[in-house]
Amino acid sequence: MKLRYITFIICFVLSAATGYGQTDSFMVDGVYRNYTVHLPTGYNAATAHPLVLNLHGYTSDASQQELYTQMNTSADAHNYIVVYPNGISSYWNSWGPPGGSFGANDIKFLTELIDTLSSRYNVNPKRIYSCGMSNGGYMTYSLACAITDRLAAVASVAGTMSTYTYSTCHPSRHIPVMHIHGTSDNTVPYGTGATGSIGVEQTIAYWRDTNDCQHTTDTTNLPDVSTADGCTVETIHYPYCAGGNDILLYKIANGGHTWPGGLVNIPAFGNTDRDISATEEIWKFFDRYTLDGPVSGVEEVHALSFAAYPDPATSIIHLSGVTDIAELNIYDITGQRMMQQTNADLINVSALSSGIYTLHVRDTKGLTGVIKFVKQ
Repeated sequence: MKLRYITFIICFVLSAATGYGQTDSFMVDGVYRNYTVHLPTGYNAATAHPLVLNLHGYTSDASQQELYTQMNTSADAHNYIVVYPNGISSYWNSWGPPGGSFGANDIKFLTELIDTLSSRYNVNPKRIYSCGMSNGGYMTYSLACAITDRLAAVASVAGTMSTYTYSTCHPSRHIPVMHIHGTSDNTVPYGTGATGSIGVEQTIAYWRDTNDCQHTTDTTNLPDVSTADGCTVETIHYPYCAGGNDILLYKIANGGHTWPGGLVNIPAFGNTDRDISATEEIWKFFDRYTLDGPVSGVEEVHALSFAAYPDPATSIIHLSGVTDIAELNIYDITGQRMMQQTNADLINVSALSSGIYTLHVRDTKGLTGVIKFVKQ
């Protein structure tokens, strides 16, 4: 069964400035399939860049997904390529085999899209990811099952697994999974999923077991930054999985069938959470993984080299070797962000509990680096 994802902000889309990216197409099974690709402002053909597939929902399209999620801004900030493909008739076939009433061979299209972009641009083959909204989230799970060897990590917003995908999924390796879902989603209900699919917790349980995760979770209630949105956010993290390929669920209490932090509110689909940006949270999750597993050092995918002292620290940390800081984040050992600040080389960590943390820094040129430190 197809998901109903009502077209939104049409007038806004038609009146918005174009030029977000380059639109192109190629033929798959006798049909021209099209997409829009956005190269980050810092794109350098001499450097291998991560690639993110961002899949639209049912009755939506690539241009609306591009505008709604605002992922181009994130791509520019973090220097990755993002592509917005179009499904045939605004639909992704994650509900059955290709052909007949189920639809096109979208696995083939999206696999060939990765190959096409990799031939045209300098794409890091170990840093290819997929995410999507609603039907695009369903399709992302289908990709995670079918081309696990090509994707470093996946994320779904408001889309679970179809019963077809659930029953036929045979991942070739453990793969990190992030899922974001509102408990008041009436299109893809949190508990049961849409007709012909499974619910959120069953989806998470599937990937937890597939990744050989312990059932121990780290649950965190995030700050209710925007009380007017009617939502709160709880993260449920499975940090003890084979090879460090974690499972992370963002449970949006009273959230609707929406993209948290999306460009506009869509009242017909329920509340849009404003405590987090799904786009930024997805990228932060993706940035932790390559096809080889969790990033274990700066040299793997980062360019900045810097130091923090004193280490261990009790109150103030000083940074050396880095200037023009644009963003600074501190994460605990579970991957939960504990602090964020901008334009600062002095960090007050006195409020942090004792333990091991990672410090992520991005400068104004888009270069990033990460180091560990100990808080006493």
